[in-house]
Amino acid sequence: MSRTVGPYSDVTTARVEGAYELCEGEDENGRPVQILTLGSTSSKDPARRGLLSDTVAWAYATAGPDDAPILVADLEAEQPYVVVLRDPRLRGADRIMDRLLALGPATGPLPVGPAAAAQRAAHQMAAAQRSPAPVASPVGPPSPPPMSPPVVIIAPPRKRSQLVPILVGIGSVVVILALVVGVWILMSGSGDDPDGSSAEPGDTAAVEDVSQAPSEAGEDEQAGDETPQWDEAAGEERVGGTLFPDDARTRTVAYAGWPFAFRVPEGFDCDEEGASAVCTADGGDSTITVGWEVCGGDCPPEARDMLREELPYQPLQTFQNGDIGVSERTQEAGRWRGSLSVFTAAEDGVFHAWSTVDVMEFRSDECWQVFNDVLNQSQAKAA
Repeated sequence: MSRTVGPYSDVTTARVEGAYELCEGEDENGRPVQILTLGSTSSKDPARRGLLSDTVAWAYATAGPDDAPILVADLEAEQPYVVVLRDPRLRGADRIMDRLLALGPATGPLPVGPAAAAQRAAHQMAAAQRSPAPVASPVGPPSPPPMSPPVVIIAPPRKRSQLVPILVGIGSVVVILALVVGVWILMSGSGDDPDGSSAEPGDTAAVEDVSQAPSEAGEDEQAGDETPQWDEAAGEERVGGTLFPDDARTRTVAYAGWPFAFRVPEGFDCDEEGASAVCTADGGDSTITVGWEVCGGDCPPEARDMLREELPYQPLQTFQNGDIGVSERTQEAGRWRGSLSVFTAAEDGVFHAWSTVDVMEFRSDECWQVFNDVLNQSQAKAA
């Protein structure tokens, strides 16, 4: 029978090994998770708690691309536990339980003293020889690690294609050269035209249109319907975290030709790079990137998968029949990373809005707010 435990719902016991219980359920965001915990009696044994802490530190230190990320680890609670994302393609909390069983008996109080330490060291060496995954020594002293211990291998964000900005730059140069040559021809032939008026007003307007740079709304307003406006009537859906509060200090970013505008915290400075905007703060230590791209035709699932797989921090958890995908990573101490993917069917076709973040950990709440803002502003353009 399923039950609710704290913020986790549909919790069921999947495996019990003496002092250790492995459960499955869903977190507050609807993601499937595994919960590994000590029994109520074993939680009172300091040696058993220390072994769990050491093993969780080992799991952080040896995490690879085939291992599901650890979402929460509260090892100082009355009944300590660790929560791991449940994904059939990745190794989950079972590898932590198997490690615990290899280092000591499943039940009863663990022995203490030098002899017991030597015995556990021998178990660790034997477990390392049997383990198919690379094994590192436990990180730090045998005490609970921080909530987001360091050392996890995360692939860097893939660079967006530079083909579009290169073509735009070449096209701008060609247009400007053509205009200069045209003006020179008109000026050189002005002797045949007594008033010499020719077509200067049209040339001047064309040059200004080419050289005009996109601006942030609220600073240099750009005329015309090509610059999107932030939609106050957009929805209030969330993929996690919270929405920007009404009194939040934010900046609205809007670029000509984009299908939507979005907001970032006031401390971020944004620069447009093709069809994406790179916003930085904290001297470059925190980066929020927002972008979009057209998904051709009816945007079938195969095309969506290809576009979504270009984002870092895989795999993304998908919702609403694949229209929305999101992921977060907290394994490295002091850092918070994540990706967002949103597909919207607008009047002129389907477009893919996306965002990736790599920020200092204290900005994680702000990044959830940016994700939710991009989600609601892009979906407000749905036909």
